Amino acid sequence: MGGEVEKRMSRDETKQILMRIQSTFPNWKPQSDLRFVVETWHEYLSGYDYEQVKAALKAFVMTDSSGFAPSVGQLIEILDRLGNASELSEMEAWSLVSRALRRSLYYADEEYAKLPDVVQKAVGSPEMLRSWAETDMKSIENVVQSNFMRTYRQELTRSRELRKIPANVRALLENCGHKPLLEGSK
Repeated sequence: MGGEVEKRMSRDETKQILMRIQSTFPNWKPQSDLRFVVETWHEYLSGYDYEQVKAALKAFVMTDSSGFAPSVGQLIEILDRLGNASELSEMEAWSLVSRALRRSLYYADEEYAKLPDVVQKAVGSPEMLRSWAETDMKSIENVVQSNFMRTYRQELTRSRELRKIPANVRALLENCGHKPLLEGSK
């Protein structure tokens, strides 16, 4: 894979996407200059491969019954979902944590290190794993599991949103002092 170059969508391919939108949604009539529309869509979608965007548009068309053309954000949402289909559900994430708890009285650091990043963020720290391992089983099954799943859901949402922000925009935000918002997004 070392010699592979990642393909990015060209301006002409952006025009093709917009023509597909217009042919699928005949009522879609951009209110501004078409060159500006192409430029704007290209700016936001040029980081993706044309075939990926075309597939996202097709998925949108085949699953949406509103009759309204997609926005750039809706296509990016679909691209993100398609690119991260292997995300763990709340129960799958809890299952990993539950398994880690079995050894966390003595090996919390080790067990924490084995967890995926987003699960680690939801847990908080190896010390939290150790603390949960010391807790009685009934509390773990009720309170700890419920709190973890809520936090995991929030972390997953945050992670999804951060993935959608292009790296150059994240860098600009970081330079403007938005580090807490973007912490751990790389």
